[in-house]
Amino acid sequence: MKKSGLLLNAVSILILLTFYGCSGSGGEKAEPQAASGLPAAWKVIGPGGGGAQFLSTIDPQDPNHVFVRCDMTGAYVTYDGGKSWRMFNLRTVVQDFEFDPGNPNTIYASNSGLYRSDDRGVRWELVYPDPAKGVVERMVGDHADQYLETRDGQRSGRIEKVRVDPADGKRIYLGMPAPMVYSPGAEPRRSGDSVLVVGTDDRGASWRELGRVAGQEILAIFPGSWDGRPEELTVFTDRAAARISIKDGGTTYLKLPEESIQAVEGGKAAKGSVFYLLTPLKESGGTVSGGIYRSGDDGQSWTRLNSGLLDDFPVTNRLPRFAALAVCEGDPAVVYLSCSQYGARTKEGSERHFGIFKTADGGQHWSWVYRASSETVFSANYSGGWMGKSYGPDWGEYPLALGVSPTNPDICWANDFGCTYRTLDGGGSWEQEFSNTLPDESVSTRGMDVTTCYGVHFDPFDPQHIFISYTDIGAFHSFNGGESWFHAIQGVPREWHNTCYWMVFDPEVKGRAWSVWGSGHDLPRPKMFRGGNFDRFVGGVAYSEDAARSWRKSNEGMPPNTVSTHILLDPQSPSDSRTLYVCGFGKGVFKSMDGGKNWVNSSNGLGPNLNAWRLVLLPGGRLILLVARGLENRQVVDGALYASDDQAASWKKLDLPEGVNAPNDLVYDPSDPQRMYLSCWPRTVERTERGGGLLRTEDGGATWKRVFEEDAHVYAAAVDPQNPATVFINTFNSAAFRSEDRGETWHRLQGYNFKWGHRPVPDPHHPGMLYLTTFGGSVFYGPATGVPGAFEDIVDPTFTMWYGKYE
Repeated sequence: MKKSGLLLNAVSILILLTFYGCSGSGGEKAEPQAASGLPAAWKVIGPGGGGAQFLSTIDPQDPNHVFVRCDMTGAYVTYDGGKSWRMFNLRTVVQDFEFDPGNPNTIYASNSGLYRSDDRGVRWELVYPDPAKGVVERMVGDHADQYLETRDGQRSGRIEKVRVDPADGKRIYLGMPAPMVYSPGAEPRRSGDSVLVVGTDDRGASWRELGRVAGQEILAIFPGSWDGRPEELTVFTDRAAARISIKDGGTTYLKLPEESIQAVEGGKAAKGSVFYLLTPLKESGGTVSGGIYRSGDDGQSWTRLNSGLLDDFPVTNRLPRFAALAVCEGDPAVVYLSCSQYGARTKEGSERHFGIFKTADGGQHWSWVYRASSETVFSANYSGGWMGKSYGPDWGEYPLALGVSPTNPDICWANDFGCTYRTLDGGGSWEQEFSNTLPDESVSTRGMDVTTCYGVHFDPFDPQHIFISYTDIGAFHSFNGGESWFHAIQGVPREWHNTCYWMVFDPEVKGRAWSVWGSGHDLPRPKMFRGGNFDRFVGGVAYSEDAARSWRKSNEGMPPNTVSTHILLDPQSPSDSRTLYVCGFGKGVFKSMDGGKNWVNSSNGLGPNLNAWRLVLLPGGRLILLVARGLENRQVVDGALYASDDQAASWKKLDLPEGVNAPNDLVYDPSDPQRMYLSCWPRTVERTERGGGLLRTEDGGATWKRVFEEDAHVYAAAVDPQNPATVFINTFNSAAFRSEDRGETWHRLQGYNFKWGHRPVPDPHHPGMLYLTTFGGSVFYGPATGVPGAFEDIVDPTFTMWYGKYE
C-alpha cells in the first residue's frame, strides 16, 4: 500500500481558517512565542480536563511556563500560567519532565525514549536511544504499547526519571526500571529486581551504564553537586537508596528508615541536600510507624515528621493515607503533601476527608491548606470549575501529583483524576486551570483535554447542536457548533455517570433522544475484566424529550447491571412506538418496541460470549451484531459476528475473516450495502500483531479482503457520505488514514498524531471537515484531507515511525 499524496482543497482551507481564527491548536488563545511559525493544526474541542493528570513541572525561571502529562498519552504545555495549553504528542505516555537549570530554553521529556526541546517545549528531538543506530518504532499489545528498537535489536525501556546536573548541563542521568511483562488476563509485572541508571557527559551524544540499584521502580535521582561531590549521584528506588560513583560505577547503599518507599523528593539547603521520604503508615500494638522522614545529611540519618498528620487517629481508628509530596528545591523547608484518606470524626461517626497538607518548617508542623470530603470543601478555598459544579469535590479525588516551583515556595500545582489546579499564595487559595466558564454557564477547553470519547452525534433539527459521548465525564453537548459545552447528565442516575457510550436522536420528532450508559468504562479494552466479576458494574438506557438537556431512566426489563454500549434506532418503525436495540455488554441484545419504555432480551442464538458491543442495521433490514473479544478466568474469549433477518428474534453466527478474533466496528457503503468495512483489533503472537487492521467485503461478508495493515489497531472506519469511495480509519498507532479508492491505497492525515485514536466522523454540516474521537484526548476537528506539511512535535525524526510507509 502507498500514500496517495492529496492536497488540501480550497473549501477545506477556508473552513479551517474560519474555524481557527487566530487561535492555536490547544486552547482559546495561543502563545505566540510557542506557536510562532507553526502551520495550522487540528483543533481539540470539548469542555477541558476530565481524566487523570500528573507531573506539573514548573520552569524555575518562569512560573507561568509549566508542563503536565496525562496517562492517556497526551502531554501539555502552558506559557501563560494555565490560561491556555498546547497538547503535544511524543509517541506514548510521558514519564518525566526535566528543565535544564542552566538553560531556560531546554527541557527534557522521557518515555520509551528521551526527547529534548531547545525552544521551551515547541519542537522535540530524540536523544536516546541514539537515532544514528537505526531506531525503528514498534507497537504491540492491546494498547499498541510503543517501544523503540535499534538496528542491532536492542529495545528501549521505559525511562522513569531524568536529571540534568545543575553544575553541568551536558551531564544527564536516566533511570529505567526492569521491563514490564504482559500476559493475557494477568496484571503486568516487572521482569527484574533492579533499576538501571545511565548517563551522558556530552548532552546525549554518547551514553554509558552507571550502575544498578535494587528495586522495581525508580523514584528519584539527586546530583552530588548539591553536596560538593560532582562525581556522585544519590538514587532512590521503591525499596533502596544508593550512592553511585559516576567515574567507576561504585555503589554504596544507604540505610533507610522503612522497607517500602512511596515517594522521594528533595532540595538544596545552605548545608547541602535535604531529602524527604513518604512511606506507608502502619499500626501494630497501638504503635504507629511510617509516614514522613527527613534527612539533612545526604541520607545518613532520618528524622520522622508526623506532627499534625495523625491528629484524628486513633479517634476514628483510621490511619491516614498519603499519595504524593513535593518539595521546593530552592527552599526545602517548604513541602506540600497529598492526602488521599483522612478519617474525621462527625456526629454520625466518621467520614473520609482528603486534600493537601503543607509544612513551612521542614516538617516540624503540618497543617491543611486544602481539605474536602465527598460533599464539601471545608477549607473554602478551592474553585473547581465545571467538574466541581457537576460532581462535587470527590469526583476528581485527591491530588495524584504535586509540583512546586523550584524558586518560589508559594507556587504549587496539583493534578487529580479530572483537574489541574494551582495556588499562588502558598495554599491560601486554589484555582482550576483547564477550562473556561462563560457567562451562560457553558464551558470551553483551555487546551488540556484528557478524555475518552466514543462518538460525535448531531441533532437532525439543529445543525449547531452537537453531542459527545464520553468516558469518565458522561456526556457534553454544544448549541453553538462546538464553541462551548454544557454537561448533559441531568436526570441520569448518579451511578451511571461515568460513561455515556452512545446516543441517538429521533430523526422525525424534535427533541427526542436516547442514550446508553455504564459505570464500567473504557470498554472493550480487556483491562476492565482483570478484576473479575464484571457484573459489579451498572448501567442502562436514558430518554430525553428536550434535546438531551435532561434525561430520565428508561430501562424497564433490563437487569440493573446492564452496561449498555450501543443503541440503534430503526427509522422505519412508527414514530409513536420506536423500535430500538441496545447492546448490553455481557448480557447480549435488548429490544424495545415502545420507544424504550420496556425492554426484552433478544439474544436467541448468541453463543456463550455475550459481550454485545455494536449493532449495524443494513438498508434491507438485516441486523449485524459485533461481539467484543473478552477475558474469562484470565483466558481470552474470541469475539464474533452475528446476523439477524427477523428483527433480533434470532441470530445466526457469521464467519469472521481468517485470523480475526476481535471485530471492533463495521460500516457499510451507502451506495452499495453489500460493500462493508470491518475494523479489527489485533492479537499478540510472539510480540507480533496478527488479525488486526481493516477488511473489506463486496458480497455482504461472504468473503473478505484485507485493505489495511494486519498489525494496525484500527478502532473504527467511516465512509464519506459525499463520496463513498473515500474511507477513513482511526487507530491506536498515532495516526488516522484516508483512502480515496475504497481502501486500495492510503495516506496519513498529517497534523493529527494522537497515540490512541477511536472513531472518524465526517462533519455532516461542513463537507471536507472531519471529527476524530480519541481514547484520552477528547475530539479533534480538522480538514478531512489532513494538513500537509503540518508540524507534529518531533523535529525531522531520524527514527522510523510505525506509519513511515504512508508519508
